[in-house]
Amino acid sequence: MQTLNTDSKVTEQTTDFYIRTSNNYARGKSFSFSASGEYYTIGNYHKWAFYPQASWTYAKDPKHIFILSLSSDKKYPSYWDMQSSVTHLDGYAEIQGTSNLRPCSTYKLTGTYVLNHKYTFTAFYEDMRDYFTQVAYQSSQRLTLIYQTRNWDYSRQCGVAANIPFKVQSWLDSHFYLVGLRLQQRCDDYFDVPFNRKRFVALTGINNTFNLTHTLSLNLNGSYTSPPIQGTYDLTHIFKVSTSLKWTFCKDKATLSTQLNDIFNSGTPKVKVNYKGQRSEERFSRNAETDIVCR
Repeated sequence: MQTLNTDSKVTEQTTDFYIRTSNNYARGKSFSFSASGEYYTIGNYHKWAFYPQASWTYAKDPKHIFILSLSSDKKYPSYWDMQSSVTHLDGYAEIQGTSNLRPCSTYKLTGTYVLNHKYTFTAFYEDMRDYFTQVAYQSSQRLTLIYQTRNWDYSRQCGVAANIPFKVQSWLDSHFYLVGLRLQQRCDDYFDVPFNRKRFVALTGINNTFNLTHTLSLNLNGSYTSPPIQGTYDLTHIFKVSTSLKWTFCKDKATLSTQLNDIFNSGTPKVKVNYKGQRSEERFSRNAETDIVCR
């Protein structure tokens, strides 16, 4: 057994700058732009990066609004993920750290049309460079299941979405949404099983609020997601139904509520791997226990 005491040091350096401008035009047009530039260093890794934020809005009339936006962000790996230590979960599974993890840069372009200040229709494209997450790998050298957070080349998605609220007199407020997207994930340096996978995914759901009385309301929400992917993982579909009941009293100064989340215990997907000789299956229970079956 290796010693439990470790000593490590991580040195990061960041140099950045920021600019911003905006303008309001006649006839319902407005524009804003900001950007930050960054030079990032950690160990032997050096990178220049540019993170813009832009928004253009055009209101043809109060019933028709068009919005085009560009956003970007950066996500850093945790300190513990960047340690080179190994944690043994049991005689078969272990967690390996990754000392050379890089930050993830995300760029998203979104176009939105708003109808009557209620209905929204959106098209989007998102690119996550150096995306990182933890997935499991069955070693080809020894009988070990390795959990390790690694950088991928990218994770991309593009698609369309619609949000439609509707109301039935004063007793029902509902909100329906539908999303269709194409997901692509690639990593050329993933152990000895590089991947470049694509999947079309659909998401739909509805949120309902029933106003039973002036002080009593019932929420009933449902959602469905078709089977997505995550690296070499194939996830099953996700179906979730939740409800809550809220009572307002003391002249709207106090509330009492109760809720039941994931009524059918179907909101957590099963994870399967059947890719280039990797074969495993994970089942997650509500109390966060995990059963792993490898073949």
